[in-house]
Amino acid sequence: MRAVVVESLRNAVLKNVDDPIVLPESIKIKVESCAICGSDLRIFTKGDARAKFPRIIGHEIAGTVVEVGNENHDFQVGDRVCVAPGHGCGECYYCKHDMGNVCINPSPSIGYASSGGFAQYIVPPVNVVKGGFVNRIPSSLSFDQASMSELLACCINGQERVDVHEGDVVLIIGPGPAGCMHIQLARSRGARKVFLSGHASPRLDRALKFAPDKVFTEQGEELVKRVMQETDGLGVDVVIVASPSPEAQALSLHLVAPRGRIDLFGGLSKDNNIVKMDNNIIHYKELILTGASSSLGRQNWEALALLAEKKVDPDLYITHRFGLEEFSEAFRAVEERETIKAIIKPWL
Repeated sequence: MRAVVVESLRNAVLKNVDDPIVLPESIKIKVESCAICGSDLRIFTKGDARAKFPRIIGHEIAGTVVEVGNENHDFQVGDRVCVAPGHGCGECYYCKHDMGNVCINPSPSIGYASSGGFAQYIVPPVNVVKGGFVNRIPSSLSFDQASMSELLACCINGQERVDVHEGDVVLIIGPGPAGCMHIQLARSRGARKVFLSGHASPRLDRALKFAPDKVFTEQGEELVKRVMQETDGLGVDVVIVASPSPEAQALSLHLVAPRGRIDLFGGLSKDNNIVKMDNNIIHYKELILTGASSSLGRQNWEALALLAEKKVDPDLYITHRFGLEEFSEAFRAVEERETIKAIIKPWL
């Protein structure tokens, strides 16, 4: 099959490689669409300890089942499915209590420790299949639309962590793909107002089509003043930091109301991951501060349902499509923030 193999940092080669062999408890999938995630860009440009080169990356996958292992009774040839990376072992305490995304004995994750979706075929690791990370695509969704579900599932996990619910006022920091999804998702969960913060840029301009109630381009103390003006001096109920910014994480304490909730959704780079925060603010305002990492199998199914119902409209996100041979151009466009979501189509 044809696949893009990342040989080293910023060095990807389109080549013919052996077709993956189906495992008894897994399935073989013809990849129709694989969206590019910010994590893929990080692996390609900066590296990731979980992804050893050479590696086929890509984990926002939609395709068709073309072969079924003889011990797998859940799927049939012809099923249209989405695949998310999933790394839970399925056996530890956390996996058995619906917390497999923080598994203490992680198994291979697609696009990191096992081959990903920038290829014509993929065989998901057995733990991914058993963990509920392979889900049938609703008939109303195309492969491209369905490939948006993996990122949306991560956003669902993030909003569950801070319990976004009816009547909340939510501030999202970062107008990237995840930030835009958080706008629509918060609305679907009943948020009363959704604000968006970001530097003035073409990316922020593109995010306007998701219709946040207010857009703030101020930074630092000026942003705090604007948020307080809009919330009668209280602050917002929820801050979602959907940007890999230590400064935004520290500032979030000043933007949230007493007993508010903060989700540090965007991971920081390994060389800039120490944040100085005034912990007395957390103490006296009784804040809830949490992270959010990856997603659960059930959240991937919920994401597909939300996309099918257009509560989160997948067509608003897809701005670019590329073939495998255009891998370098695709990643350049993502890195330079020309896209909202770009999709690689292995059979284009």
